[in-house]
Amino acid sequence: MGRLLGLGLLLVAGVVAAVTIPELRSELSGDGTEGTLTVSSCETHTKTHYGTHRRSTELKFSCTGNWSAQDGKAAYQDVVVETSSRFEPGSKIPVVQVDETFEQPQDRDPGDDAAILAFCVSVLACGVYCLLTGFGGRGGPGLTASWQLLPGRSVTGPVLSGLFALGALAALVCALVL
Repeated sequence: MGRLLGLGLLLVAGVVAAVTIPELRSELSGDGTEGTLTVSSCETHTKTHYGTHRRSTELKFSCTGNWSAQDGKAAYQDVVVETSSRFEPGSKIPVVQVDETFEQPQDRDPGDDAAILAFCVSVLACGVYCLLTGFGGRGGPGLTASWQLLPGRSVTGPVLSGLFALGALAALVCALVL
């Protein structure tokens, strides 16, 4: 069962990376059509987060309006954009069109996608470990016993541990710093 878990972790890491890489590439290359949204209305939404000892509420805004590209080649009506604050009708705000979505330039943050990819490295290392040792299955070997089952553990152990630590550290740095 642990080997099946390892295979599942490898599959999850591969799928998440395959979805995230094009988005990150788009953000880093600056893909998209820059334009301006002329706001016609803004709505306020609240999103409640429940923690173990407290509850917090986040205020979100979505503004609707007409969008036109800076080069004048494209224009759309009734475009909805998530914003960080409420804008008055008639306000003009910068908005980037990427494929079929519209977002503000500051929301195109490559740090989050880089953190997801770095975390995929850690998940990949865990998946390989489970696949090689059978760790993680019900009734399977514990961590210490499975470490002894690791083939070529003097090499594969430090490599897998290093990949896991590197992925986890890079995910933290990307999420918090970038």
